[in-house]
Amino acid sequence: MTFGSRHDQDARPVDSGFSFGLVPTGKAPVVDGEPPLRRTRRRRSGPDRSVLVATGVIVALSIALIAGAGLTALSLVQASEESVKADSAPFCAELATTPGVLSQPAFGWPTEPADLPTTIDAMKAYQERWATMAKNGPPTIREDLRAIATAAGTVITAVEANRSINRPATLAAMDDVTSQTVVRAWAAKYCE
Repeated sequence: MTFGSRHDQDARPVDSGFSFGLVPTGKAPVVDGEPPLRRTRRRRSGPDRSVLVATGVIVALSIALIAGAGLTALSLVQASEESVKADSAPFCAELATTPGVLSQPAFGWPTEPADLPTTIDAMKAYQERWATMAKNGPPTIREDLRAIATAAGTVITAVEANRSINRPATLAAMDDVTSQTVVRAWAAKYCE
């Protein structure tokens, strides 16, 4: 069975197989007698330049953001420290009236031998001083200052009730309270 005329069959190109209009690998079809377009630019090996630029910009912005946050945090901490130092000024001025009081046992609790009324008066002066510092002192350590004044009041009440003084016991009681406070550390940080 033949299709078409013999003349049509001779006009066909001779191939070694069927040709369905598929182009063999590596050859581009010729359309309307023009050769296929060739790429004038070849892809370079390595990462794409736009990816490198975008990565660099992201890294630079991240570093700038972290540095800005760090500087902001540092300035806030410094401003807070200056505020605490300003709040501590009256407390520090009061401590300066008795230099070295924080290095004494129980922060200067009266231990000098004296008669009962004189000793009670010295203890009351101690209590009043710490009560005043508790009212005017820095807010962070007011509880510690109040604890010292309260403990002094308790000791004074016991001494007045007993009408006798056990100096080592009262000093130990007051030293126990003062050693648990942060007053020394606070003064070392904000009063010097």
